[in-house]
Amino acid sequence: STIARERSLSPASVKIIRVLLDISFIWSSCSKHPVTRSQVLPSLVNGGLDDPRDLPNFFYQHLERDVRDLTQLTRKNFEEVVFFLHLIVKSLMETAGELCSSPTELTQRELREQWEREFDKKFIQPILSSLHTDVQRQMNQVLSEKRIANNPILRIVYEREEPD
Repeated sequence: STIARERSLSPASVKIIRVLLDISFIWSSCSKHPVTRSQVLPSLVNGGLDDPRDLPNFFYQHLERDVRDLTQLTRKNFEEVVFFLHLIVKSLMETAGELCSSPTELTQRELREQWEREFDKKFIQPILSSLHTDVQRQMNQVLSEKRIANNPILRIVYEREEPD
């Protein structure tokens, strides 16, 4: 994609950042805060939307497209992509204090690109580099938990055998 070529990141890293932005935009567009809904988010849409109430759906459509693109880029299925996105968010939550050292005003292109590179290096690359082995191993670990093993509906969903 054009955006991926404009940055020094891999196409998968750009898509992951977009997915995280899509999710935050969906959450923000559902906010009750009037400034966020009526002024900040509509300015991101570039005139493609007449009614701010349509923002959650607008961003959700982008999320669907970006996740679909990510499945193609990584050659992983939907569940695996969602799982490694979960691992990235988990990593973010575990090291949230370390994010505070990053600039909060990303009004200059150079600052945004620096932030993207640092974010990619710290949160995305460790997971993408081990994507093929760790995701499957961790999914199996989660699926082997008693919560799933003892739940008949989850056993059907995840196609698991009856517990011993």
